[in-house]
Amino acid sequence: MIVDLVLLSRDLSPPRDDVWRGIASQRGVRLNVHRSTGPRLPDDPHRHATIARARNQMKTIGTAPLVMFVDDDVVLEPDCVAALVDGLRRRPSFAALAADSAGEMAREWEHWDYPTHVGMAAILFRRQALNSITFRWEPGRCECLCCCHDLRTSGRGIGYHRAARAWHRPLADPAVNQPACATAHTVPASTPVGARRPRPAGRILAAFDRRDQRRFRKQFMTTLRESGNEEHVWAFAYGLSPMETEQLEALDGLTVVSIPANGDCPALRRLDDFPKVLADWPADTPVGYWDAGDVLFQSRLGPLWDLVAEDPERLLVCPEPLSYPENPVIRTWSDYVIDPVAREETFRIMSSQTFLNSGFAAGTPGSLMAYCRAGVDLLRSPALWGMDFWADQPAMNLYRHDHPEAVRIIDRGWNYALAGRPPEQYQIDEDGRGWRADGGPVHVLHGNSGTLIWLERTAWGPAARFGPAPPRAMASR
Repeated sequence: MIVDLVLLSRDLSPPRDDVWRGIASQRGVRLNVHRSTGPRLPDDPHRHATIARARNQMKTIGTAPLVMFVDDDVVLEPDCVAALVDGLRRRPSFAALAADSAGEMAREWEHWDYPTHVGMAAILFRRQALNSITFRWEPGRCECLCCCHDLRTSGRGIGYHRAARAWHRPLADPAVNQPACATAHTVPASTPVGARRPRPAGRILAAFDRRDQRRFRKQFMTTLRESGNEEHVWAFAYGLSPMETEQLEALDGLTVVSIPANGDCPALRRLDDFPKVLADWPADTPVGYWDAGDVLFQSRLGPLWDLVAEDPERLLVCPEPLSYPENPVIRTWSDYVIDPVAREETFRIMSSQTFLNSGFAAGTPGSLMAYCRAGVDLLRSPALWGMDFWADQPAMNLYRHDHPEAVRIIDRGWNYALAGRPPEQYQIDEDGRGWRADGGPVHVLHGNSGTLIWLERTAWGPAARFGPAPPRAMASR
């Protein structure tokens, strides 16, 4: 993808080294880099007028369908522009997406797609939308706020993209560097602009048996790495042959924990086994697990680890597509419980709240161990006796009921489960990439209940189809 990147400078002096290195480091896109100056003129009534005039000049530069504005005191992370390109592709109704270089989204009441104010210091526009607007300012409203108002009034979206990273690095002279939209928003003095506390690298857990070991290698690990994720993976492998274990151990960034098969489902055994490694990890390590045999990764996991760091005491989970009564399996599963009193109580709980999918959870070692240990206790209690292979999902839902303060439901895109989902809500391309009709992200595609069995692979790329053709619910994206 070709992008015209326009660097807005106060003059034509050489760009700062850190700013230029950020631009030069961009990967996954081809950049045509342009310089544009925005000096203040004697008759400018306000600095907002200076900036608005400069942006109107910037929007005429280049011919690429996407235009990136970058201020001369903003440092881009290497995947910033590519993340914004991908974000716009997934949001066809959006005119622009920005990186939160000033830390505005630290304010928890704001929504990433629809924040009150979107700063223009590192922002990607569709050229067609950019051509239709005129940057302006009003008393008490910077050009950013006016742009947001004008775009949204015309029915087009503008927001921040969580996966795009950029940092505002002020120049030494505060009189020169005062933000153009300082009247529109403030960052708490206790939080340095652009500062982010370093966090440990994320880690991933998986559990599977011989049935899914090939899918784990060919789909789980392949799509994880091809999506740019370098996190180390701990694979709990049940009942594998020596050759199968050797194939796994040949993969980079993977630790194999070989365990004999005993007839139990890996989804149940992982509740007992994951704590055996979690107990030795640093308390602030971000950790996630996904079902190993039917998951395709589609984006970087860094934003998920940020969510863990924001809420280290809670387990992060995703909902099922449907809850009761639209989801009949809740009644079916409950009927397997042997004790009649426990059966009705289990059904009452699961049918009265948002139903969670247990194929994914993320948190710190402490929050994950708390869930795993409580889940084991539930499996051994009358509440789940008789449920057998499916009991890990009811266990998660009962745990959420018993400990509501310990669980946080996050965007379903981190575990976008397909089983039971109405076909008009999504589309799957032939290369296995999933899209949501509502424009939301699909970070991890979960083809549970065989919904992606047609996409069996021998390597990354379609190989052979089994079962029905993929759903084609969305006319376009």
